[in-house]
Amino acid sequence: MALNALDLAPDADYFISSYSGNGNNCIKVAGPAAERTYVAVCDSKQNNGPAFAVRPEAWKAFVTFVA
Repeated sequence: MALNALDLAPDADYFISSYSGNGNNCIKVAGPAAERTYVAVCDSKQNNGPAFAVRPEAWKAFVTFVA
């Protein structure tokens, strides 16, 4: 079953990554909240497009690696 961004988190919880720059290759990220224990990630232009969730520790390791 494919999940979309709004299945994983409300739109208001997402923010556009500062690493995306001004191009068309942007992602949105929704951090953990009281009702979820994961980080949700999706394409900023496709709320109904595919999305995925990762553990906060995995997201932190990824961001540290690419920074």
